[in-house]
Amino acid sequence: MSQVPPPSDKDFPPPSLDAWRRLVEKDLKGKPFTSLQSSLEGGLSLQPLYTPQDAPVPTEPPGVAPYVRGTQPLGHTEGGWTVCQEYAGPDVSSTAEVLRNDLERGGQGVWLLLDAPHGIDVKDADSLRRLLAHVPLERTPVHLEPARDVLAPASLLLQVADALRVPRKALSGSLGIDPIGAMARAGTAKVDVAGTLAKAAPLVTSLLKEAPGLRALLVSSRAWADAGATPVQELAWTIATGVEYLRELERAGVSPADAARSVQFALSVGGQFFPEIARLRAARLLWSKVVAASGGPPETQAMSLHARTATGTKAKRDPWVNILRATAESFAAVVAGADSVSTSPFDEPLGTPDEQSRRIARNTQLILRDESSLNRVADPAGGSYYLEQLTGEVARAAWTELQRIESLGGMTRALVEGDVARVLAETVAARDKAVRSRRLPMVGVSEFPHLSEAPVQREPHPTPVKAEGGFAPLRPVRMAEAFESLRDASDRHLALYGMRPRAFLASLGTVAEHTTRSMWTTNALAVGGIETDEHRDFTDAAHAAEAFAKTGTLLAVISGPDTLYPDQVPALTQALKARGARTVVVAGRPGDHEAAFRAAGVDFFIYAGADLFQLLKTLHQQLGVVA
Repeated sequence: MSQVPPPSDKDFPPPSLDAWRRLVEKDLKGKPFTSLQSSLEGGLSLQPLYTPQDAPVPTEPPGVAPYVRGTQPLGHTEGGWTVCQEYAGPDVSSTAEVLRNDLERGGQGVWLLLDAPHGIDVKDADSLRRLLAHVPLERTPVHLEPARDVLAPASLLLQVADALRVPRKALSGSLGIDPIGAMARAGTAKVDVAGTLAKAAPLVTSLLKEAPGLRALLVSSRAWADAGATPVQELAWTIATGVEYLRELERAGVSPADAARSVQFALSVGGQFFPEIARLRAARLLWSKVVAASGGPPETQAMSLHARTATGTKAKRDPWVNILRATAESFAAVVAGADSVSTSPFDEPLGTPDEQSRRIARNTQLILRDESSLNRVADPAGGSYYLEQLTGEVARAAWTELQRIESLGGMTRALVEGDVARVLAETVAARDKAVRSRRLPMVGVSEFPHLSEAPVQREPHPTPVKAEGGFAPLRPVRMAEAFESLRDASDRHLALYGMRPRAFLASLGTVAEHTTRSMWTTNALAVGGIETDEHRDFTDAAHAAEAFAKTGTLLAVISGPDTLYPDQVPALTQALKARGARTVVVAGRPGDHEAAFRAAGVDFFIYAGADLFQLLKTLHQQLGVVA
């Protein structure tokens, strides 16, 4: 064995941040350092490097206020988080069988979305008892989330427990009293938030004594998240809802400490892995600060947090990719320390999930726990300079938005007076712009579409009930909707005419010269359901135009190296137009040649960063594809 001592810090002194930055700026060769930063929704940005100066290692261990690192001293290392899947029915009997199947195969809790057609059709205690026929209430957390009447189901669950002689002290879960959430989903001003909470106050008090494992109130971000809120907005509005519930319950005679112990939170987890971890950690921090400011002692400041995989990130096209999306989102929720997690089945956007998709969703969490051992580390994110700094930034941004909502008079007023709808419209428009230009790509939808994929058929979801007046309900949106509409139009075209809309693709130059751009162009057109018929090795423009005329299409696309464009594009375009091309598209940015190309007859240019959706929609119109 060598007797040479290992090198010390004196032999290899750590480089300074300034020295590192000088080297980076040298390698950037004139580009600004900010080019290495990544922007997040909500005005946040990610730095290329984080150091101890950005975020020192936290001093509080897990299980200690303000609970950034989790609400339990050992995290979920004892038994793991609760695998708590969500169920929406609407049929009571079939959903009861689904519950039985899941609980027998690894599920540990149930989250019930109530009120048909959005959820399970539970009308009375008897129907709820039939729904829970295979659910052992004494050891299974049951969470209710009504869409309309938020008070009635709470008493129904207690009636069922009493009828089955299950001691109330053995019950766990939440009763779903969330009037602001119901108002946002229903789009009606008839929900009396203050009155509902006043009526709920005696139940809150009694449950703390009789059923301490049951939380009467629910603060769910579902309405905001599904309608397209940014992660910061979703967090801020969720905390703002909790603040209003504390305030109204205090007016009804319930102390903030008791009210805080009666609240169950539920947040959606989107597709930005590390920012989502930071956001869930920030949620616990903010709620702890709110309860502390209200006079609640440290033990009442812990947030009970359920995390669900997001709806807006899922797609109907190539839905198998949803498995990967849901896996990453579940992973983020677990690393962030969520107490319970729901993983959505991959076919949920298409309709009622089948047994296979539910099995995959359930097993996703079991694999994360039992094979990846994510339950064996308390606060896996703790001490990461990146995540600690990002947690603080997200918390500060959400707190600023929370203060803005409070200045408007609270969450109810912001909702009823249209402020929430206005902000969401701006947010969705900005995100949609990023999706349409593929700056926010979706695999299987706007990237790498599979035109010949076998369709996945499911029973469609029931039609939503029309709003009863007041303000408009917050409409759920998915990022994939715009491009999915183009694929739907392509499918209808195929059904009517026996073929999809087609494009003649003229690839110029050698295979080595045009392959990369031609492949990119083929995929970009396929995003809109347009098939390409590629031709190459032309002797001249007339040869290419003759090949085009034989295809019977009206759309021609020219692809090749930029060096060939000035000499070949004008003549080829004129030849194509002379042989019946209604539309000629050139792949690539035209640069200084745009005027000359357009004068020759080029109609459009297709390139990375352009509004691909609008171009494809226009091409559909040119090809006679009915929207």
